[in-house]
Amino acid sequence: MKQRVSNFTIIFFVILALISVVGIFTFIKIQKIHDEKLIYAMESKVEYKAERCYLEGICKDTINLNILYENKYLEEIINPVTKEVIDPNLKIEYINEKIVIDWNSVI
Repeated sequence: MKQRVSNFTIIFFVILALISVVGIFTFIKIQKIHDEKLIYAMESKVEYKAERCYLEGICKDTINLNILYENKYLEEIINPVTKEVIDPNLKIEYINEKIVIDWNSVI
């Protein structure tokens, strides 16, 4: 004799599957937003310290992270998402009273 699957069992597994899918996508979205905020905080810190170096007259023209390290503006910068050290040869420029950094080359 065949055993039938009850409606309750089917509904239970459908609801469980829906909750799992929604939970997984929510977790992925929250993780992505968190990573973006970590990257933004790191970039803001480097830009702030570089601007300070330029405004205090220590840095001129194009510099790199090594100069900020040597002048004690920053300690070694680590990408908060990948946990890799940012290339110390990253170029930083001060153009029209704004800091310009090409983050695409390192992130």
